[in-house]
Amino acid sequence: MKRIWCFALLAMALLAMGTSAAQVPDLLGIWTAKWSSYDNGMGFSNSTENESLILSISEQEERIFAGNITYEVDNQTKGSDGFAGAIGSDGKTLYIAEFDKGYCLGTMISNDEMELIYLADGENGSVAIDRLYRIEDL
Repeated sequence: MKRIWCFALLAMALLAMGTSAAQVPDLLGIWTAKWSSYDNGMGFSNSTENESLILSISEQEERIFAGNITYEVDNQTKGSDGFAGAIGSDGKTLYIAEFDKGYCLGTMISNDEMELIYLADGENGSVAIDRLYRIEDL
């Protein structure tokens, strides 16, 4: 009888651990990044002081979010693109599709820090590792 109770308690403990859902992080805000990349035809590069990438996450409903990415050089906008993304069920993994081209896979490091890996294929393909830091809450 003692064995049955021990087994039942162990089974209930394992079930309780397996059913707890990960907390959904609040991503709303303005994020800025430093990066390193490789672009077809241009080779390797790193972000410099006069370049910036600004990720603005303006909408979030549960695990789905959306916003805009802006690229600036010398404080002048060089490109802007909308995106939508999803947070994995673990509450840490990020999946982003940019509306113009490319995808990001990422990881939440803390509430105010994330890493994104950008991938774009084709003739103008590129890859980048972006380290983003929240600079403003929305």
